[in-house]
Amino acid sequence: MVLMGIVGELGSGKTLGLTYLTWKNWFFRRQRVYTTYKLYKIPYVLIDASPKLDYMRDGFVAGDEFWSLCDSRCSISRKNKIVSNILLRSRKRNLQYVMTAQMIDLFDKRMRKILDFSCYPIMNPQETVCKIVIFRGGFPKTGSYMKTLYFKTPLVFDMYDTNEEVDFSDEMTPEIICFQESKESKPQMFETWEEADAVAEKYWTENYKSLKGVI
Repeated sequence: MVLMGIVGELGSGKTLGLTYLTWKNWFFRRQRVYTTYKLYKIPYVLIDASPKLDYMRDGFVAGDEFWSLCDSRCSISRKNKIVSNILLRSRKRNLQYVMTAQMIDLFDKRMRKILDFSCYPIMNPQETVCKIVIFRGGFPKTGSYMKTLYFKTPLVFDMYDTNEEVDFSDEMTPEIICFQESKESKPQMFETWEEADAVAEKYWTENYKSLKGVI
């Protein structure tokens, strides 16, 4: 299990950075993607209800606003269930969690103690390039700096809706395995991840040959 937190103020590029890392892990590592928000150009399994946490196996979990699912306002039983899924089961289930929050203190204290990495996105004034500064652990300090990733933002901005509000239910909802080319196109639903992944791979092969996997 890898547990990473992306921290920054509103509009700093948290969801942008999360979406880039999601694309990177799908495109290069072919990881199954679980996400709390809708994606475009990336196949995904939507996690919009706490019972679905029990079914996740072997993949990359993109948790936008995930900290809010575990904050002090939710019920103790729901909070413990979510945190336990992340801390106690994820390593055996081979899941990589990347979550966003405005401040590191918003993460559950149990999660903060075992964060493997913490990241801070920074965009240039034109918002055309973003860098993600990565530190080891959940408490960045001198000597914990690891590396900085750079990427161009236009295509990544097209991979999600900046106005979407993340919602999470305590009741089980129907499984959604989806691939959608853009906000304007109709989403395609699949019975298996392999089917969605194959359609997404074909889409990228036909439309983005010039990128060669680099954004």
